[in-house]
Amino acid sequence: MQFDWALAIERNRRDLLRILHDLFALAGLDFDAAPAAAGHDPASGPHEAAEADAASFAVPSVLPAILPRFAVLHIRRILRSAEAAVRRLIVIAARDVEVTVRHAPALKVNKGCDAGEARPSFSPGETLRATNAPCGGVAGHGAATPVTVTIRPEPPAPTEKPAASAPQLVRVPVNLGLANLRIIPDHEPEEEEKPDGPVPLGHVPAFPLVDPRKRFDYLHPRRRYARTRPRIRLLGDNPLPVYMRQPPLPEHGLALPGDPVPAATLLRRLIAVRRALDNLDREARRLARHEARVRHRPPDSRRVIYTVLRPGPPPGYRKRNRHAIDEVLKECHRVAVWAEREGPP
Repeated sequence: MQFDWALAIERNRRDLLRILHDLFALAGLDFDAAPAAAGHDPASGPHEAAEADAASFAVPSVLPAILPRFAVLHIRRILRSAEAAVRRLIVIAARDVEVTVRHAPALKVNKGCDAGEARPSFSPGETLRATNAPCGGVAGHGAATPVTVTIRPEPPAPTEKPAASAPQLVRVPVNLGLANLRIIPDHEPEEEEKPDGPVPLGHVPAFPLVDPRKRFDYLHPRRRYARTRPRIRLLGDNPLPVYMRQPPLPEHGLALPGDPVPAATLLRRLIAVRRALDNLDREARRLARHEARVRHRPPDSRRVIYTVLRPGPPPGYRKRNRHAIDEVLKECHRVAVWAEREGPP
């Protein structure tokens, strides 16, 4: 019995769209740009709206600048697992993508650039426009569309010019004792005006194709400091003169769930996940080109081998399912591991 990869991608993609629909509603964004034009009945419910055509989604022109703290924390908690699940769907979709490697000579160093800066070997924008034709949905999963990647060796490093001899200035600190004692009041930083209303969309980052690396900070845990201060600072009279006394520092307020928190960057990540789900074929071809460049990189330049799926559990993994995304992430990770092993065991 042959495993149906297309059915596994479509099923998990549908579940992810339903989860993203709830996150868009919590952030106050429109999940479907024109549901009526796509033939959707508003009375059918939110789950049917999540299964609408992917082409009906339009990127909003503005984003809310701030959101309540509880909304930001909930979106961040779900979004990390959703990004890992979408990344595994891209790995599954890229398993049959054919990549044609084309070697090209290295470009010469541009003399007009500064020392150490070389002309890029290719233009990312032109490459994406030439090979990433717009495609919606997951019809073929990139299997029937071969892609071409150009591999160029690194240009020769420019010769460093010897620095001109210049007199060396040496500063010798001199201790003046009490003559250098003076109290300079701290300059109060001006508070930046944070917009409360909607802000422009700006640049939406490309969806990251590689899992974030694991951190091993537990080997050398950082030192933790107390966040509270003693209320009794001095017993008796203050022996310091009046001009040397400093006012007590203000106490920090408690973080409440309804406090406004900047959320524009988080919402751009949310939009990038939705765009990646709508164009799995394009992301699969992008991943295939990335892996081809990594494989044909010279051995001396491979300081760290970056694989798409990091070893061990995926990012955002929870042993016990607390949200709907947990079960979807486990299923996507299981199928992605099968795709790397050429089929289920």
